[in-house]
Amino acid sequence: MVHSITINGTRYEVNLAALPADISLNTFIRENAGLTGTKFMCQEGGCGVCVCTLTGIHPETGEVRTWGVNSCLTMLNTCLGLEVTTTEGLGNKRVGYHAIQERLAKMNGTQCGYCSPGIVMNMYGLLKSKGGRVTMAEVENSFGGNICRCTGYRPILDAMKSFAVDSDIAVPAECADIEDLGTKQCPKTGELCAGTCKKQSPKGSQVYLDGSRWSWPESLSQLFEVLQSAVKEKLPVMLVAGNTAHGVYRRSADIKAFIDVGALADLKGHKLAVDSSSLTLGGNLSLTETMDICRQLEKTRGFEYLSQVWQHLDWIANVPVRNAGTLAGNLAIKHAHPEFPSDVFIVLEALDAQVIVQESVAKQATVSLASYLKTPMEGKIIRGFVLPAYPKDRFLFDSYKIMPRAQNAHAYVNAAFLLELDNASKVKTARICFGGINPEFVHATAIEKLLLGRNPYENELVEKAFGQLSTLLQPDAVMPDASPVYRRKLACGLFYKFLLKTATQRKQGVGSRFALGGSLLQRPVSSGKQNFETFQEHYPVTKATEKHEGLIQCSGEATFANDLPTQPSQLWAAFVHAKKVGAKVTKVDPQPALALPGVVAYLDAKNIPGPNYLGPKTREPMFFAQDEEIFATGEIKFYDQPVGIIVANTNALAQRAAGLVKLSYEGGAKEVLPTLKDVLNKVGASSSDRIEHRYRSTLDTLDLEGEHFDLSSSGQLDLGLQYHYFMEPQTTVAVPFEGGMQVYVATQWMDLSQDIIANILKLKANEVQVKTRRIGGGYGGKATRCNLAAAAAAVAANKLNRPVRLVQSLESIMSTLGKRWAFHCDYDFFVQKSGKIVGIVSRFFEDAGYLSNESHMGHGVAVSKNCYEFSDNYKLDGFLVYTDAPSNTPCRAPGSLEGIAMIENIIEHIAFETGQDPADVRYANILPNHKMAEMMPGFLKSTLYKDRRSEIIAYNKENRWRKRGLGLAIMEYQMGYFGQYPATVAIYHSDGTVVVSHGGIEMGQGMNTKISQVVAHSLGIPMQMVRIEASETINGANAMGTGGSVGSESLCYAVRKACATLNSRLEAVKEELKPSDWQQLINEAYNRKINLIANDHYKQGDMENYAVCGLCLTEVEFDVLTGSYLVSRVDLLEDAGESLNPNVDIGQMEGALMMGLGYWTSEQIVVDKQTGECLTNRTWTYKPPGAKDIPVDLRIKMLPKSPNKVGFMRSKATGEPAICVAIAVAFALQQALQSARDDAGVPKAWVTLNAPMTPEFLVLHAGTEPSQFKLN
Repeated sequence: MVHSITINGTRYEVNLAALPADISLNTFIRENAGLTGTKFMCQEGGCGVCVCTLTGIHPETGEVRTWGVNSCLTMLNTCLGLEVTTTEGLGNKRVGYHAIQERLAKMNGTQCGYCSPGIVMNMYGLLKSKGGRVTMAEVENSFGGNICRCTGYRPILDAMKSFAVDSDIAVPAECADIEDLGTKQCPKTGELCAGTCKKQSPKGSQVYLDGSRWSWPESLSQLFEVLQSAVKEKLPVMLVAGNTAHGVYRRSADIKAFIDVGALADLKGHKLAVDSSSLTLGGNLSLTETMDICRQLEKTRGFEYLSQVWQHLDWIANVPVRNAGTLAGNLAIKHAHPEFPSDVFIVLEALDAQVIVQESVAKQATVSLASYLKTPMEGKIIRGFVLPAYPKDRFLFDSYKIMPRAQNAHAYVNAAFLLELDNASKVKTARICFGGINPEFVHATAIEKLLLGRNPYENELVEKAFGQLSTLLQPDAVMPDASPVYRRKLACGLFYKFLLKTATQRKQGVGSRFALGGSLLQRPVSSGKQNFETFQEHYPVTKATEKHEGLIQCSGEATFANDLPTQPSQLWAAFVHAKKVGAKVTKVDPQPALALPGVVAYLDAKNIPGPNYLGPKTREPMFFAQDEEIFATGEIKFYDQPVGIIVANTNALAQRAAGLVKLSYEGGAKEVLPTLKDVLNKVGASSSDRIEHRYRSTLDTLDLEGEHFDLSSSGQLDLGLQYHYFMEPQTTVAVPFEGGMQVYVATQWMDLSQDIIANILKLKANEVQVKTRRIGGGYGGKATRCNLAAAAAAVAANKLNRPVRLVQSLESIMSTLGKRWAFHCDYDFFVQKSGKIVGIVSRFFEDAGYLSNESHMGHGVAVSKNCYEFSDNYKLDGFLVYTDAPSNTPCRAPGSLEGIAMIENIIEHIAFETGQDPADVRYANILPNHKMAEMMPGFLKSTLYKDRRSEIIAYNKENRWRKRGLGLAIMEYQMGYFGQYPATVAIYHSDGTVVVSHGGIEMGQGMNTKISQVVAHSLGIPMQMVRIEASETINGANAMGTGGSVGSESLCYAVRKACATLNSRLEAVKEELKPSDWQQLINEAYNRKINLIANDHYKQGDMENYAVCGLCLTEVEFDVLTGSYLVSRVDLLEDAGESLNPNVDIGQMEGALMMGLGYWTSEQIVVDKQTGECLTNRTWTYKPPGAKDIPVDLRIKMLPKSPNKVGFMRSKATGEPAICVAIAVAFALQQALQSARDDAGVPKAWVTLNAPMTPEFLVLHAGTEPSQFKLN
């Protein structure tokens, strides 16, 4: 049966029998329709790069509606008859850009560009669903599902909020107006789309070659007919609505009967009882639709609580997931997985909602949620839910969800409470429900009984209730969930918060110090200010121009490695992972995988023609001192180490088949030590085969004789791993070509990829050509780690003589590839009362993983004194620690972040022990005549540091459960050049346009934009005449990897030299003819046979190293009961020289800062201590900051009148330094935490800083106990 789907106005025939039954919309858009603007990364609805919109007729209302979805989760067969819109359908270079695309680009909301199409489409879906009228708060709340690692979100939100009806954000004059929002091009006619394409609804059923069956019932009778038929045939069944459950628990590969319930009007409605005693909601209402209904009815007597219901639903996942996920679907997850912390369940259970379970057209039953969970659901559906009325004058209701970040995360603990009061304000009924405790626990039954007949606000009763509740709550210990101790305290804190809130509302005499404990933190709409200089005499250099590729990134025209069109006879590959550390794989049985139709081969080290070595032919001691295998052949060094690959016809098939390969093992480690702490706890700090003393101090001991010091103390610092979280996965397309190999790699270092591939395939370097147009973020993670995928794809392409595409899954990347080095430091300091340092002893340990090929310890040592003046009494020793984990790798500011954190933490600790203001201690120790001594006083004055610090101290004294903190950090970041970078500049005689090819990699840092500016400035032409071509290993031969923030400067230097050569060749023509314009000059030069192509390069030593100074002041607000916090304000001042492009550099500073905030607050890697498995290897478990985690007030300033005399055109790099001062957020939290500890009566002591300082960390160190819970 042939169906069709409309994408961007074009009708595509869908031959279902020729496609997998569970093919995603994303796969069809990209591989069948060839529209690669829609990306994929996590494939579980957690990153947002795949968002597109669907338009269709609502089955219950008959209205045409548009909504955004995650195309990676949406199954193609649920979209038949709908209209799909991707970013290509909104606008492009040929017909003009859509207003959303234009504003995002021109307001600097794009860097690497991989997330940009998803952001565009999320905004488009929001505007379409709201009739074009949205508020700034609605916009800011709607991007929880769109992760951007590059920008820090501020410019994205500014661009999107500029469409809001209450916006006062300035919009560039050239941007399209809001009236243009509805326009999009129709590919059929080339005209603007009128949206009138006919829609076809699929009918009946479709049987696939593998025996799977899809059905599209249009009535309940048809639904039960196909459902009962499947049950009778004993086929595994899936009722398909949004398929969002796949983002939590992976869908079974055994499903044979898919039943689309999306067209059933009977499951989509809602009905308020005639007497308003109940509200019935259809089971197939999406969460978004449910929220809309709740908003409509929240003023209805008895249903005022719906205001809190919709707000709680807003905490679930993200907008595209809520648009697709349904009430019944959410409860179905809970039914299948009792441990799932369902927010829908906990709210409905507290409200004593009933479930309508239907098993035929004529038979249904209304049961409690508890009964539903015990009901076998085979052959049955959830018809709907019945919610009772609860008049607000007698009932008190509230609900809570505490998460590791503001949005798009499952709960540590969720809770909902309903109390019915009698006329004497005593409890008549109580429902006290918690999720996230253990699979069996829902109701705090003993507390519900305890409250009956009592005034819930009596201090004696409150004390007794929390005494019992602390015992009653027994959270399970399941990694990577938060600890049972935290979850118990959090659950108690939430019920206390409920009592405080309702007692305040009912004027029950809550003490003023306790009152704020009854509310959650309320986040205002964020804003930002940027302050910088430009210099017109150097334009377009120093001009704040838009990014070179911004528009084509937003329209999806900018291509990445995986956007290369499908190659003839192309195959896909996926890694096969070993699971037993320390064992040897004795047998590989790929037959279960090879038995699947479409699986072509299993390949491993035996299929590598050359050495099984992931390194260059000529070893470089900095990176490749130790051998690293591509495919493991001996002892398995870490959990999930690759032993081979499966090659198949599709990506989904390769991924599935790889999991079917059976491995047999011999032996195994007696004890797995996967983390830095594991090794240090096991073997101590002494040197061993696990610990290498890499950096030795010149001092044996401190010589304090004759030195005056008043105080000495010691401490520690613990920093965890951090995943780079580039949005584009590790990707390679390897294409055999004329006896060699063309390889398209998402790499920061083409030369290394070329070298490795040539070496393992026994090819000459000139037989391997690597090409990289751009990459979707790197941060160091694609310098060397990209080559595992590159090498594997090349081996497969070589062996099978067919193109092979390998896109590593997020789980595979996070499990097999290294991260930022974890770090531990033990230190002692000796100081005077003023805080002046007399001596420091520091021993630091870095987690190498199983190899130490990429240590950046030298960077950490170089910055470890920061801006400070030390005597000779500074003893620093560095150790590498080998763990049973993947080899770790550079990550933004490698070594420097840790080195600056080490000394800044010591300074902060000194201030704590001496009782001095941390700013004063810093200033007392700054080197005389250092630039920081000039910058710091003005910065503190402009940020009102002293006044704000005093206000915060007063605020904290007045509030027991809400605290604020102010943290300061300063840095001197050492910027060093390295390597060599070639560039070629060519002028075309026909029109005078210029093309540049270079050996660098554009990854979002604005390299190509700055190069265009420099070329335009050097040749005296408009930037629009300059084009930057893709990087490759011909014109970019022998280039060093792009990293360390110096790639842009180095290549700008190279192209300026090339332009100087061209100018010198053109000089004689200029002098002789004095041409009237550029075109005339170039025509004459061409006629005279003057070479209009110039090549030059940067080499190490051409420019001097320099330092970047910066200061960061961060203010936080902290909820002591939950550990949640707001970053209220951040001020960042950075000495960036004379910026080549302030828009680009401000973006780099903000992005680096936010990556640092994530490092210090939410990004936690959890590893199974028994097996070494990484348990936080997906968006469900690893949480970088989202759009509502950014500072509410973000102020970025470049130091004025501060040219860099040794830098390229007086500029400085900005890509990495700012991450080093993000530690200010940890110091702010420390101050807030100390106030909470003081109130709790905890003995005064420095709290060892930890990265990340999660809500769990904060609550466990706050000293809070339920016995302290009082109302007055």
